[in-house]
Amino acid sequence: MATFVLTWNPDRWEWPSDEFERALRTTSGGRRERDRWSVGIRSGGIVVGDRAFLLRQRRDRGIVASGYFTSEVEVGPHWDGSGRETTYAQVEWDTIVEPADRLPTDVITAAIPDVHWDRIQGSGVELDHAAAALVEDLWAGHTGGLLFRSPEEVPAGASYSEGAVTRAEVNRYERDPRARAACLSHWGPKCAACGLGFEERYGSLGRGFIHVHHLRELSTVGDDYRVDPVGDLRPVCPNCHAMLHRRRPALTIPELQALISESR
Repeated sequence: MATFVLTWNPDRWEWPSDEFERALRTTSGGRRERDRWSVGIRSGGIVVGDRAFLLRQRRDRGIVASGYFTSEVEVGPHWDGSGRETTYAQVEWDTIVEPADRLPTDVITAAIPDVHWDRIQGSGVELDHAAAALVEDLWAGHTGGLLFRSPEEVPAGASYSEGAVTRAEVNRYERDPRARAACLSHWGPKCAACGLGFEERYGSLGRGFIHVHHLRELSTVGDDYRVDPVGDLRPVCPNCHAMLHRRRPALTIPELQALISESR
């Protein structure tokens, strides 16, 4: 499997906000978002199953998405509307994050100085195997450090369109990696409801992966709320996290444990 860096310059093309929000919801829910992305002047070399990382440039620079190619290089009308042709490849994003939650280029550069991350000129740059492995590790650690909020866990004041949350400006404590780290340092990386440990189940692939659940409903906290990582947060697997929020207000962890016991 080869690994390629795709580039996104928001000053030349702004990802439509409704499409970006849908993509965020799709990947945060564990599904893949189908897309097509320019590969610059590359005319080949990409095969189905190759890895892709999306590097945001110009402002808020850093990696904001990862995925896998689902096609080889294709030719199509240029995205700038000029009428000329350019090359694309089909991709399925498995993870997309907000620009504010990006893996910054200075962090990547410190770990992989041989790649000029701030001076990549075009989309479709292939990484060597050593750099690709390091990026994969950095990205896994970074995204694993972002606290997950279930789509069911809607804050007060959110707006809706066709039944979906369009955007909610809330405090960023729910994704503060320091709160997550403190929670896991105290409670450990196993699900507080069912006991699943991802590293035990999946080996190194699962290392560091776990959701973090807020015991307090987000809709009940104010702007001055400061999370207590030990008192307010618990590690939970994605399945249990979704089940906790199947009811309003959310189930407590003991209530979910009782349901799990009853179903066995």
